[in-house]
Amino acid sequence: MQGLLDRLKGVAAFCQKTTRRLVAYQGLLSDPVGNAFRRDKALAEINGLIQAFPDSELRKMLEEWCSKERTAVTEHKEEFRFQFGARLAEGLNQAGLKVKGQLPILRVGMFSLRVDFAAGKATVFWGPEVERLKSGVRLVPDELVNTLVKWTDDLHKRAVEPAKLRRQLSEAYHRLCMLNGLTPGTRISLVDVLAELVLLIQPKSFRANPARAKFVEYPRIRFSYDLHRLKASGELTNGEEQLRLYVATFDATTQKTRALWVPDNEEGEGTHYSYISFNRGG
Repeated sequence: MQGLLDRLKGVAAFCQKTTRRLVAYQGLLSDPVGNAFRRDKALAEINGLIQAFPDSELRKMLEEWCSKERTAVTEHKEEFRFQFGARLAEGLNQAGLKVKGQLPILRVGMFSLRVDFAAGKATVFWGPEVERLKSGVRLVPDELVNTLVKWTDDLHKRAVEPAKLRRQLSEAYHRLCMLNGLTPGTRISLVDVLAELVLLIQPKSFRANPARAKFVEYPRIRFSYDLHRLKASGELTNGEEQLRLYVATFDATTQKTRALWVPDNEEGEGTHYSYISFNRGG
């Protein structure tokens, strides 16, 4: 008697657990294509329960159902990829952003996008996956388009005029030469010059009271874009000193402390630089 009861309890427990998973899966069928990747994950969990199911006849029925669902999910995953890619490309093109590459990796203007369909998330980078800007972005084309447009517009609106940036860079560069006993014309790390530049642009209120609320940010991505505009402006050779940027070695390109990626244009082509100098007499 006890053995029979134990077996019945075991079957009941498996039925309850499997039923809960099936009910949850049924909810995903409200949007079979949009939930295709979530369905794939749910089916894998359900299949694990099926393999341990004690009732052989019911297990066979569940296995047949699971097999049919897997076939449908495979088709719906492909349909989701196609719909997502088409809507994303349409939205980006309408926003005037050039798109290159193929999913799961796209180059969008000066940004890049890595899509993880299984996780249902995307990661946005500056340049060719150089600087991670935001991860865990939902795979909603309109939201991704709005995010990329906002960042692009923000770079344009907050850009420093090339002539002004050149003067600021010169001041930061020569200050570092003085502090380190270096002869003007010596190559100095571009990242070090950026750090000095950030200190120089702080307002008097910050110098009097260096509180976080008074600090003026100047992130790498904005500096990178402003250098792009500076290169394109002709200001590099304007004045008594010539501003020179030195291309980074391959090893340095993977380290933020040794190199900075700078766009060559707004279509995503660019160059890594490691050093900067101001040289009198060209």
